[in-house]
Amino acid sequence: MKKLACLAALAFSFSAAQAAPLTLDLTSGAWANLHNSAVSDTYTESGFRLRTVRAGDHFDPGINSDVYIHNGFQNKDDVSWVLDFFGASFSLLDFNIAGYADGASSITLTGSNGVVQTLSGLGNLAISGMDSVTSVVFNIDQDGGTQGVAFSEISVDPAPAQQVPVPGSLGLLGLGLAALGITRRRVSSK
Repeated sequence: MKKLACLAALAFSFSAAQAAPLTLDLTSGAWANLHNSAVSDTYTESGFRLRTVRAGDHFDPGINSDVYIHNGFQNKDDVSWVLDFFGASFSLLDFNIAGYADGASSITLTGSNGVVQTLSGLGNLAISGMDSVTSVVFNIDQDGGTQGVAFSEISVDPAPAQQVPVPGSLGLLGLGLAALGITRRRVSSK
């Protein structure tokens, strides 16, 4: 019985490990309300939701990349969209920008934790400070006109590091190993 308890403690310490980060490919999910001027466009994949902030702004799947987003012709100011995990915490790791259109040259990200980061350039760009957020707002930095950005792949970690205290996990592992050693020593001395 003691061996079983020790093994359970050891198994519990390993079960506290993180879920692996995942990459949203922005092609295998589901689109809703595309180009309906009265409702925001929405894309969902692996429990994550990507949605425009206001009606009229919209996503164009498969144009210039997996996703192209721009403001509607009636909206001449910045276009924004939000990534969330339906209220659960996550970490945003990377964002892959394929290109800009009509004068756009950067986007600004604002996490629900208050961290702000501006991205410019192309390719897979690392994100910093967007840990344990419940949402990230992406904003194309514009000054009028119909500017847009094309992107593919968003890397996220659905189980942020802050949810699992590393010292506690190491402590449980140590207790489990110590208990196994004590049990083994008692069995071998009999």
